[in-house]
Amino acid sequence: MWCMDAYDGIVSGLLGRLWDHGGSDVHVSAGTIPRLRAKGVLFEAAELGILTEEALEQELGALLTPAQMDEYHHHREVDFSFTWNDKARIRGNAYFQQGKPAIALRMVPDQIPTPDELGLPPSVRALADLPQGLVLFTGPTGSGKSTSMAALIGQINRTRACHILTVEDPIEYVHQPSVALVHQREIGSDAQNWTRALRSALREDPDVLLVGEMRDLESIHMTLTLAETGHLVFSTLHTNDASQALDRLVDVFPSDNQPQIRMQLAGALSAVVAQRLVRTKTGSLCAAFEILVANNAVRNLIREGKTRQIRNMMVTGQGDGMCTLEMSLSWLVKAGTVSQEEALKVAFVPNEIGRY
Repeated sequence: MWCMDAYDGIVSGLLGRLWDHGGSDVHVSAGTIPRLRAKGVLFEAAELGILTEEALEQELGALLTPAQMDEYHHHREVDFSFTWNDKARIRGNAYFQQGKPAIALRMVPDQIPTPDELGLPPSVRALADLPQGLVLFTGPTGSGKSTSMAALIGQINRTRACHILTVEDPIEYVHQPSVALVHQREIGSDAQNWTRALRSALREDPDVLLVGEMRDLESIHMTLTLAETGHLVFSTLHTNDASQALDRLVDVFPSDNQPQIRMQLAGALSAVVAQRLVRTKTGSLCAAFEILVANNAVRNLIREGKTRQIRNMMVTGQGDGMCTLEMSLSWLVKAGTVSQEEALKVAFVPNEIGRY
């Protein structure tokens, strides 16, 4: 990790403008006008005009280390991160499109929001108090999964004397040790790969582990093992809802292994939180949640491979803190936070909006 303070180029200027607008993303690519995303909407930084390949290569030379630049040209893409002006963390990806360089940047505020500031439901906030188990956050890219997890890790950091270990690619939110001891490992700079980092985690005495993303069979298997062995593990998947997340974890394994994986998952799982961002009436964004809590009935369905019945459990499990996405959207509509038209844009079952 490094800090971009002295550099004053195109990207730095765009980040300053993004900060002023309270935005989230910057997109720059050769042959186009740079664009910024604020409140979920892309707009042009028209005054900069169309960027040339030479200008982009110069920006990349300032943003990437020599090793990252080699990886970028060899693999045609590279992930990276840095601290910008002591204000925010920047998560970046440099890549090629139609043979030309491009950069996507995500701004992560330096101040980690609290669960209250994010408006996390009580059943989600309670996940920070679990002694062990697997907690999955799922949803599309840019739906706020990392921010929700960071808020829970921050809550644990402020309240529990424990060892928090994160494995990320790259590190997004930086947690300063408070009541807890926090160690954060970045793939590439602190660890060679996910497999080695997760295997090493078993020997690093963590109480709480954050796995940035479960990407393949090996990382899923290691994450399940860590959750089974008495650790509280947070991780993410890119699926639309809770039942899809459970299917994804099982289906990545060979069919002969899937019954055993279902048993492991049923024993280790504590909760699945699927979230979507929806535009409010004031033009900002807020999260709608689908929450699955692993009670005994849910665990039995997982063991038996009956994930299609999971939705029914969420509808009837409100006493355990469960809800479907449509229920959450309906509550936002009734509270006057979100219009029904906006809620319908992200609902899986439109007819359910307003029913609950």
